[in-house]
Amino acid sequence: MVLENLLGLMVDNRIVSVRPLDVEVIKDLDLEWLTVGENEEYLSNEFLQLTSKEVDALRDAAEITYRILLKAAEHAVEQGEWKLLGIPPHAIDLVKYSLANEMDTHLLGRFDFSGGLDNVPIKLLEINADTCSLLAETAYIQEQQWKQDEEKLEGSPYNPVIEEMIERFRRIINQHPDRDPTLLISTLGYEEDWINADVVAEAAREAGFEEVETAILERVIFSPEEGIFLEEDDGAFVRYDFWYKFIPWDFIAYEEPDLFDDLERLIIDRKVVVLNPAYTMLLQSKALLKYAYDLYPDNPYLLKTTFSAADFPDHKYVAKPIYGRMGENISFYDGQPEPTYQTEGDYDDLPVVYQELAPFNFDLEGHRYQPSIFWTGLPAGLCFRRQDDLVIDDDAEFVGHVVG
Repeated sequence: MVLENLLGLMVDNRIVSVRPLDVEVIKDLDLEWLTVGENEEYLSNEFLQLTSKEVDALRDAAEITYRILLKAAEHAVEQGEWKLLGIPPHAIDLVKYSLANEMDTHLLGRFDFSGGLDNVPIKLLEINADTCSLLAETAYIQEQQWKQDEEKLEGSPYNPVIEEMIERFRRIINQHPDRDPTLLISTLGYEEDWINADVVAEAAREAGFEEVETAILERVIFSPEEGIFLEEDDGAFVRYDFWYKFIPWDFIAYEEPDLFDDLERLIIDRKVVVLNPAYTMLLQSKALLKYAYDLYPDNPYLLKTTFSAADFPDHKYVAKPIYGRMGENISFYDGQPEPTYQTEGDYDDLPVVYQELAPFNFDLEGHRYQPSIFWTGLPAGLCFRRQDDLVIDDDAEFVGHVVG
């Protein structure tokens, strides 16, 4: 009886084993990188069964918290507390301009939540508003793995991420009739970013962009007077009116300030449309979660978030760098003055926020499950990761799902 009660609180009764995705399918998708080396056990051979009510609740959480974050951004800008938000002085004007003029050009983001299953409350952990990963896994991998075992699985994935990205691209094209539909997609050269860039490129072509190119950042020519260009092998220069970057705005602001200044001129002088827009740097900052909580302390989706550990006298919180990624440099406190668990990383010199501990769904093996909702101006797909550590990071497994 004790085990039955425990199973009722765990996700094990909704896990279905499936076959590993066929190797030839992975090759056809050109996604071998997701299955080799350190990623050999990244793709789970299990699916989660969800109800449509649970998916609708996660969709609602994304819609509501996005509106809250926009209100919090406007409030924070009015307060002028740029340093607390992590916006350096030279970036303020462009962020303010973007917030006032580019609200309809946020192409793509991803909410990370906790909970959502078996009556565990949904809580916002953060939003990857500027650059986000998991696109290929969500759009291609879980779809193909579901098709492979469709008869065994009751339902289908909630997975309209490409379709919704296409519609978002179409709206952006229509909003800028004076622009040529030419798109350049740039990364810093990481394999994961190229994989996600290919997904964005596919959606852009389907949406009507006549020319779509991908290139590493160092190849891109930024002319504040004329626009953004690539030099072709024959020496010709090709101009692009739209630029999608898998390079975070905070990285550009802090590490490439001259490039940031060039982009400011290009954007304000209407020489190029940059996706995602600069105001997403505000949404990306975990400091904004503090302002959201201040404005809406009773909202059921928000975790208490502050700038001081003293606001948690019970010592139950996590400390997160405001622009941290991949679960790096997080300190986990569970009732003691010293951290119970810490992760290493490249963000230990950044200011932090303090966030109350979030409720997670678990299985009997101790994995915690994290649902993520993609955002394209509206909810646009769901994926799950799981891990047997306190922090979901690069060692997590990707878990498919179906909605029955």
